[in-house]
Amino acid sequence: MSASIGPLFASVAAPRASNAQLEFAVLGSSSSGNASVLRVSADGAERQILIDAGLSPRMTKGRMAALGFDLAQTNEILFTHFDHDHAREGWARFAQQSGITMRCARRHVRHAIARGYPESNLLSFESDGGTIDLGPLRATVCENPHDDGATAAFRFESAAGTLGFATDVGRVSRGLIDLLRGVDLLAIESNYDPEMQRDSARPAILKSRITGGRGHLSNGECLDAVRDIAFPNEPSHVVLLHLSRDCNCPDLVRDLWHREAPSLARKLVLAQPHDAIAPIRLGSEAT
Repeated sequence: MSASIGPLFASVAAPRASNAQLEFAVLGSSSSGNASVLRVSADGAERQILIDAGLSPRMTKGRMAALGFDLAQTNEILFTHFDHDHAREGWARFAQQSGITMRCARRHVRHAIARGYPESNLLSFESDGGTIDLGPLRATVCENPHDDGATAAFRFESAAGTLGFATDVGRVSRGLIDLLRGVDLLAIESNYDPEMQRDSARPAILKSRITGGRGHLSNGECLDAVRDIAFPNEPSHVVLLHLSRDCNCPDLVRDLWHREAPSLARKLVLAQPHDAIAPIRLGSEAT
């Protein structure tokens, strides 16, 4: 992706509508399962999307209902990639029964089919610089290194505001910074504390996989990325995803941000492994 994308996104505001609303909530985020819900309404059109399906359909339905979302109203599932904590097998049967659309990067289609997801339900997109028309939403995609493959990060544009979403990034690229710069709401992974990772009882090969540039972002790498993304316009909310239960600590994360980026620290929300976070709203009914 061209470096010119950054200034373009940062300087050209999407048209806003007085009756538009964007709602975003993380339903769960950890190695046990990752899923988020995004709903946008504008000018009588509405779109509800699951971003990843790493929780079981039953658990997803329950957590959505507790927040005022109805799983049956979901138009599609949008996948970042197909690790088991982002794509449970149980969704294959759900897709067969419901006919729900499943969107993934072209390079991930074979992984989706291997997971048992019906090929007839799958729609693919280009994973680096591609765009997806989602009615009142438009998504632009950036590919990021992760393990032997890649993940997709997204910038969602709507009349209510913009959302940036990036997890399992491995290494922050210029393209990712440019894509996400200037978003109103940013959700990005902050997986591990380097010292806790180093001192953990995990096998050396696992530590190397996580920290070697194709695994996950450390707290410091996440903070550096967010500071770049937040220049010159800070997001109104920053949601930190995929905190390791073994090699991270919420207090360490908050202390780092309050010390190094106090203005951004006030906007932090830490996603939880076993509970949903309250919906964050942009637009006409934002609170």
